[in-house]
Amino acid sequence: ADIISTVEFNHTGELLATGDKGGRVVIFQREPESKTEPFSQGEYNVYSTFQSHEPEFDYLKSLEIEEKINKIRWLPQQNAAQFLLSTNGESLLHTHPGENWKLM
Repeated sequence: ADIISTVEFNHTGELLATGDKGGRVVIFQREPESKTEPFSQGEYNVYSTFQSHEPEFDYLKSLEIEEKINKIRWLPQQNAAQFLLSTNGESLLHTHPGENWKLM
């Protein structure tokens, strides 16, 4: 496991996205409340994992671009779909259901 570099909840708090120094994004989903297990409220489980950024080389600047994710932002929800942006400081990735993960 890599070191977490950024954390972001969606606007409802149902989803939590983390980005790490290896360029991976892990999405956690909050478990619904259970009448049989009252203390499980607020527990998050892994929902999806994907590689967001890869190491790159900028030939114009002769500079290596690391894959570390600096920031994640959930976009305002317009319908049932969830969208997020992630950046490593040089490139921006727009992720939505059907591409890397799907919220059911």
